[in-house]
Amino acid sequence: MSSVDALRHQEVREALRLLGGGEAPIHRGAALRQLRELLTAPGAVRSALDHAPEGAEAAFARLAQEGPAPVDDLLGRGWWGHGTLPPPLDWLQVRGLVMVGEDGLVHAVAEACEGFAKLTLDLPVAQDTAGTSPGPLRVEEARSVVIGLTPAALDRALAVPTAGLRAIAPTVAVSHRSPAVVAAALRGAGVALAEDAVVAAQPGEPALPTATEEAVGPRPVRALLERALAESRQVRLEYFASSRGGAATDRVVDPWSFRDDLLRGYCHLRSSERTFAVDRIGRARLLPSPIEHPAP
Repeated sequence: MSSVDALRHQEVREALRLLGGGEAPIHRGAALRQLRELLTAPGAVRSALDHAPEGAEAAFARLAQEGPAPVDDLLGRGWWGHGTLPPPLDWLQVRGLVMVGEDGLVHAVAEACEGFAKLTLDLPVAQDTAGTSPGPLRVEEARSVVIGLTPAALDRALAVPTAGLRAIAPTVAVSHRSPAVVAAALRGAGVALAEDAVVAAQPGEPALPTATEEAVGPRPVRALLERALAESRQVRLEYFASSRGGAATDRVVDPWSFRDDLLRGYCHLRSSERTFAVDRIGRARLLPSPIEHPAP
């Protein structure tokens, strides 16, 4: 994983300035040490991403979770491979959160990933230690509660920026967003939910709309995709993309059309339109959730 050590001195100084690190030290070693401390401080990276332009936070979260990726996969468009990255990746680049490696891929900087992974509860520090006054209370909105069976399960949910989750305990998090929005965001990032109980798809006897149906094999997958279109429901695909050397990816898709064994729709993993071939779908699930992005 790339480190801030790979940044030029001027890039380190600029990142410190933009991140609010104050006047950067003249010596490179001291500047690097200051940038490392700033990026790895609990909550610093997440606080910076709160002010990022649209798409930047999601791109960084994906790089931190899945590893390096080409610009085309992140933005859905090409890049000539020299100089500053195209927006919104340039916002991340000048702050030392991402960089372009020798392989031509965009890498999340190791120190930024470390800081991003640290959980903060954002709770006020008690000022009265003598016990004479309980102090004031703070009331915050929480419309959704997410509970994980293990801390590791919750950590994965917390890494989904569009869910807006904030940890309040090792296995409990809250969000100001509605349960439907949080569930859709988690499913879109490939996080399994307890209510996604799976039953085998039966074209002749479809399950209730509230059930998640699963299909394996070309013929059952075709029937399931046709039902997804007819019922305007999301599908979750185990897809073997050619662009990643045949590696499987887990993604939620809003189906738009299905013909000639090609499914076209909005891919929540890539945040853009994508086309999927039936022969590359290892497993398909028809989800209870309705599509969020109708066909243009």
